[in-house]
Amino acid sequence: MTTTETTQRTPDRSLPESSLLRIAPATAALAVTIVAATSALAMMIGPGADYSAIFPPPWFGLLGAGLLGVALLLRSASLARLAQMTAWLASVVLLGASGGVLLDGFRAFFAVTGIPAGDFSEVDVVGAAARATALGASFSAVMLARRMRKDTGPARTIASGRSRRMVGLLGVLLCIPYPLLKLVWWLRGEEGTFAVGFPGMEITLFAVAAAVLIALTVKRTSVAARVPLLIAGWGGGFALLSMGALMVFGLLAQMTGLAASPLQLGDPGRIALVAAVYSTWLLLGAALAAATVLYEEAHPVRKPRGRRDE
Repeated sequence: MTTTETTQRTPDRSLPESSLLRIAPATAALAVTIVAATSALAMMIGPGADYSAIFPPPWFGLLGAGLLGVALLLRSASLARLAQMTAWLASVVLLGASGGVLLDGFRAFFAVTGIPAGDFSEVDVVGAAARATALGASFSAVMLARRMRKDTGPARTIASGRSRRMVGLLGVLLCIPYPLLKLVWWLRGEEGTFAVGFPGMEITLFAVAAAVLIALTVKRTSVAARVPLLIAGWGGGFALLSMGALMVFGLLAQMTGLAASPLQLGDPGRIALVAAVYSTWLLLGAALAAATVLYEEAHPVRKPRGRRDE
């Protein structure tokens, strides 16, 4: 057997480059501009609705945009390692700045549809825009960090199927605590001064998250399912990370007095319980994002010509 034949029969396990990674520097630069503008506008106008006063302040978004801009400058100066670390830090800060964006989305739904919801249909439009753009910029910062890692680091092989399944299993287990807590509260009846309804929505949403995790980590999926799975994985992962970031901000704000807190828990035992349960949102979001990265690497949507899929 010749050397050429051996090379042709050896499977290529190097990481593919997705379209998102190729355009990561351009999208990051656009994100810096948009987030800086919306955050500065939100700071000048102030809270457009009372509910948003308990969310992370808009200067978080300016800080995150600044860090992402620094990462781009470091990359252009060929300081790739430092640029990569700065991009990861920017993604974390921008995630914190996005805290509450899902609640903005629910309020916007009622405002647009006209479904009677009282004060819950009131929307802080400028603040919601700043939080939404911060969430998108956090995603672009992650893509930039991954792009720089691929460009500067040693070639890394695609993770094994077993590694992907372990991430999926961990994620599925993390889908249990929050719906279980809400189910226990429902069985107990009253919680404080309000009645607790059956957590049908929570059970459904976390069941969907578990299904997406399983689909992302199974050995084979159809070609038609790849783009929907990537959208579900990234979207669900960053939505959970954003809500988890809001809870972390609330706890830190209450303990330090740095800003208005979304929580008034009082009892240290209750604070610990809420922190433990809602930290699963952060961990589940991280598991979904990790599973999506591994799926994307093993099943690239656009493969280079001549490369066979796994």
